[in-house]
Amino acid sequence: MSDVLHWDELHLGHTLIPASHVAHGEFVRLVMNYPCQYAFMQHMFSPCDESCADNWKMWLQTDSGLQMSGSREFSMSVGSMIRHRGLIANLSLRENLLLPFLYHENHTRLEQAADELVDVANLIGLTAALDEKAGERTTFTHALISLGRCLLIKPAIIVAQEVHIGMPPEHLEQFKDISMSALQRLGSGLLYLTASPEEGSGLDYARTLTVKAEHKDIQSRKGE
Repeated sequence: MSDVLHWDELHLGHTLIPASHVAHGEFVRLVMNYPCQYAFMQHMFSPCDESCADNWKMWLQTDSGLQMSGSREFSMSVGSMIRHRGLIANLSLRENLLLPFLYHENHTRLEQAADELVDVANLIGLTAALDEKAGERTTFTHALISLGRCLLIKPAIIVAQEVHIGMPPEHLEQFKDISMSALQRLGSGLLYLTASPEEGSGLDYARTLTVKAEHKDIQSRKGE
């Protein structure tokens, strides 16, 4: 099967993250506390080789082969939406949206993303503010920028971390509508990191993995 995100079993202190996977188009929820979430993502986006602790690995299986975590190919195939880390204040919203392409210095993909930017900005409702400096923005705008980057990157898999937490009700409902539309458009798989199975995203998960901190007690249940 192509476009499947896999990861090995991982020990984080006394917490055991089970080996699992997310297929393209599949939504999987991983319930664990915030320190474990950040440690998990650090492992995910840091270079990983045989010298890694516990030889932990994550990789994306594609038609053309394996993309290992930490590689340039992996980071441009696996999008991320991380709480309160969507913006760099001294850049414009336009530059923030294009930031992944600027970092990777892929001029072809940068030009393509720049061409698609107006359409994406219209979808997420930021067209009028594209050339404004980011500065201090709301949780809602941080989340929209993270979502917009994913729309431009078109990743096989998205890793999301409760970016809606802290939004007022009117922004929350608006973000849910926009993100649902974006996920349908992308067709990407989703690994959703949350501290609670009652997180309120409204998404339909194929599987939920619940990781108990301080106990090597792991439950896996269907649905929700």
